Amino acid sequence: MRDIFGYHKQDFNEIRRLCLICHGLDLTTSSLSSTTSRLIMSKSVENALHNLVSSNLLSLVIAIRVNLYQSVIDQPNLELPDSAWLYYDAKLVEQPATLKQVCDKIIHADSFSKTVPPSGLIDPDCKIAVQFKGVEFKKAWTLNVVLESFVEDILSLLDSIEQSMASK
Repeated sequence: MRDIFGYHKQDFNEIRRLCLICHGLDLTTSSLSSTTSRLIMSKSVENALHNLVSSNLLSLVIAIRVNLYQSVIDQPNLELPDSAWLYYDAKLVEQPATLKQVCDKIIHADSFSKTVPPSGLIDPDCKIAVQFKGVEFKKAWTLNVVLESFVEDILSLLDSIEQSMASK
């Protein structure tokens, strides 16, 4: 007999695929929520979108986490200052979140939401963060992630890892 599996495997192309899906879904949530959208989102469409974002985002961060634990991605403490910020609700001191923190917090979040303000209230080029909330060791926390920027950071990170591996 032989084993065909030895460990969890999520290669970089799978992570890229999930990044592109999450990037598109983030843009879709903003577009469909816009007052200029021709579609008025029904509860059924909203629920389908919620399920899509949730399942694909969880799949993405689990794939990243597998690579962190196997040291394929060896930068768990990489700060993501342009895409993710974390604060503990009692302190209200926001700090850039690390790659590992983003993955862990998304997986363990009790809730996540994306609030789309009315048209004209903010600059159209402004990127809206998704907010995750949870509790760790009886401390409430909030993680804000601009998904579009987060997946772009991940795609760049994967490319740089592959470039450094190729030059060795």
